[in-house]
Amino acid sequence: MKDFKPILKTLWKNKTSPILLVIQIAVAFTILINVSHMAVNKWHEIHKPSGLDEANLFTFTANLPVEPERYKARLEQDFADIIELSSVENVMATNSIPLTNWGLGLALNKTESDESYITYAGIYSMTADFVETLGLEVILGRQFDQAEMVLSSADYTVQSSTLMVTKAIAEKISPEDWTQTVGKTIYIHGRPYQIIGVVNELIATWPNWMRNERSIIFPAYTLTKESKFMVKAREGQLKQAMDEVHTVLMRHPGRIIDKFHDFTHTRNKGYKPMTSSLIILFAVTIGLVVITMLGTFGQARFAILRRKRQIGTRRALGATKWQIVRYYMLENIVITSIGILFGAIFAMLLNVKLMDFFELLSVPSEYFLFGAVAVLVAGQFAVIPPALGAANISPASATRSA
Repeated sequence: MKDFKPILKTLWKNKTSPILLVIQIAVAFTILINVSHMAVNKWHEIHKPSGLDEANLFTFTANLPVEPERYKARLEQDFADIIELSSVENVMATNSIPLTNWGLGLALNKTESDESYITYAGIYSMTADFVETLGLEVILGRQFDQAEMVLSSADYTVQSSTLMVTKAIAEKISPEDWTQTVGKTIYIHGRPYQIIGVVNELIATWPNWMRNERSIIFPAYTLTKESKFMVKAREGQLKQAMDEVHTVLMRHPGRIIDKFHDFTHTRNKGYKPMTSSLIILFAVTIGLVVITMLGTFGQARFAILRRKRQIGTRRALGATKWQIVRYYMLENIVITSIGILFGAIFAMLLNVKLMDFFELLSVPSEYFLFGAVAVLVAGQFAVIPPALGAANISPASATRSA
């Protein structure tokens, strides 16, 4: 490390270029850490489990081409026609389809007072067999009895007195012990509902909602002229089931079917904006590393041009090519380390603001470690070409004018 002291003296004597590079590295490191953290969080959101048997599900909307008083009979007949198909395992209707960006959300309270707010939740009202159709896992309590299931043209929140919640909701209701949630009463718009069961996961309808694991289910379905169907095909028969269901429903005059997709399509469409954002974040991250490398390359190249005579003198005094390369690599490590130090401070300050604005968690310490290693390695790769060029400077250049 005998080069360390001369490096510091040289950098102190020629401050402008190193300071500019330190600022560039600090800014790049600040953005790199926080952008990387946001990108990883977004990746986890996109791949968040839905709680559904996605591989065997498909969804669609269909009208009920009868008079309102016959909606119930028409819907039940549709169910009967669909379930008779050998390729179909289960069918249900729901007020909202997960990840479609369209649905109802309500505030949950501990008492009738709005001041006893617990959390906000996505609301589902579903017909019978929804647990089997969606592939949900009931981890506590029970699912609805047949007698609790209601098909009505009235508001479903008036018809039911029980509901089921996801584990994420249970943890908000009973943070000290979520397993004590079953049997408790919560209030929605001042009306009491008893929790009779907890499902492990059921994602809400809004992909970009950071709390979309918070859902509740009512044992009721509000009948309208158009219904949203979710069908579970038998294993390996998804395409066949989709074709057969479409055929059997279109036999009825006046039938209109829309948004007929397997759930993989629904998920991809729902998360498409977030996927685009993730690609942009990755591009920004790569761009920052490349720009930092270019800055390092330019600074090292500039330093070599200014110190060509000095390098020639060192070569004439017996310095090997490796010693010249090592000198510039060590100089780069010093500059980069200073930039990383300032960048880490700025990154923590920026993360505090992002935590407040985007409700992000604090950046884990390993991001700073991996980020520092990445920037150091990138800097070393960038400085190697000009350092090799410096090593090839002839000792004779020491006798020439600078």
